[in-house]
Amino acid sequence: MAQRYARPLAGLALMAGLAQAQMADVPKGHWAESAVRALLERGILTGYPDGTFKGTQAVNRYEAATMLYRAYLTWLEEVLSKVRATLEEQGLAPERVAQLYAQVAELQEVLPEVQKALAEYGVRFEALEADLEEMRQALLAALDAKGDLEALSKEAKALGGRVAALEAGLAEHRARLQALEARLQAVERAVEELAKEVRGNEEARVKDAQATGKRLYAVEEKTKALEGAIQARPTGEVYAGVGEGGAFGGLALAWGGAQVRLGTDGAQARLTEGGLELAFRAQDRREATARYSLFEGIRLVGELGAGDGGYLFGAFYVVHDPKGGLLPGVHARLGAGAGLVAGEPGRYWVEARGGALLGPLDLSLGFGRYWGQGGGDTPFAALFATLTYPGDVVGALSLAYAVPQEDIGRDSAFQVEASLEGRLPPFRVRVLAGYRDGLLGSGVASHVDRYRFTTATGFYGGVRVGYEVRF
Repeated sequence: MAQRYARPLAGLALMAGLAQAQMADVPKGHWAESAVRALLERGILTGYPDGTFKGTQAVNRYEAATMLYRAYLTWLEEVLSKVRATLEEQGLAPERVAQLYAQVAELQEVLPEVQKALAEYGVRFEALEADLEEMRQALLAALDAKGDLEALSKEAKALGGRVAALEAGLAEHRARLQALEARLQAVERAVEELAKEVRGNEEARVKDAQATGKRLYAVEEKTKALEGAIQARPTGEVYAGVGEGGAFGGLALAWGGAQVRLGTDGAQARLTEGGLELAFRAQDRREATARYSLFEGIRLVGELGAGDGGYLFGAFYVVHDPKGGLLPGVHARLGAGAGLVAGEPGRYWVEARGGALLGPLDLSLGFGRYWGQGGGDTPFAALFATLTYPGDVVGALSLAYAVPQEDIGRDSAFQVEASLEGRLPPFRVRVLAGYRDGLLGSGVASHVDRYRFTTATGFYGGVRVGYEVRF
């Protein structure tokens, strides 16, 4: 039912005082005041006990049936009152009889539409329809009699009997109206109880969900604390293997952000705390660095370091992380640096690299330029690429191509290398294989790691096995 201003008070007893009262939400001067007052005075509609009409509230099916039923009975009652008043008059003027006939005929025309509208609510008018037809025939006979007062009096008596029968039918329909209103009251109470039950069940579900959420949060916090405690425990690894330089072995320790590795293949130490990183490496050359990162996602990294022979250097990077950056899954780095050798500036370099996740693979491409100082410190330009699979079993494939910028007896050099590393607790195994043609190293960004040219050419490889323990 569409929203409308008039809404009946279904299920409440009619109160004469309310019919005359001014509805609180229909003040004087309101555009619907006269229509609402007329409906209230006729008893077709009523107000709520709090003195309001609630005209903007939607009408349900039961309320619509009650309103329609009341309207029709009120109309019928008015017609019967006019018929009885006419019968009680001293003279039955033909024009008065004709007027009553027209009103009864109008009721008969409207009755089928009312019956159709109320059929689904169990309201039937068969008997009332027959009585109206008899009244119409009696009025028609009275009209035919016209000036014959004796005949007209007989017809008036017969008409009075019909009016009495209609009044009895009207009383029956009033009783049906009361039953319909009682039914509406029961429906409204059932709906209200159902709404309370639904609200109660919903509140109970919300409380249960909140309690479950709190328990889940507590479990997650305990899990994080447990994982943190496990990660905070110191770990160690004893490793051994064979590579290009022959057999090697050593010990690696880790505790929080601190890592130390000591072995026949070199030494390494690293300490990470927030954005600060301190590192030391000693392989064929030694180097100590300090790095500090600002921000997350797109980081600004500053680096200071020192190497063999009193070599001091500094660098600056802009780093785009794959998580938290402007382009998720994309990583990039731009860097530049310079050094001091025996108090003289030199060893300038620039580097640019970028990559993206390609499904389970991570592809990185880059370019670097290094300005050496000659005498074995060869300047060069390099292209490099790395493809890694960062899963439980880590695989990597790297390719580097470098062109020397001074005459060293060759125009270019390259290196390709593949590695595979996996865990089978407590063991960790790493397999390395590659081929080089006059090149060794892995980058231009530091003194130790930068590419270096060599006369070595051919295949190389190695295997490393570590045994991990937790303290």
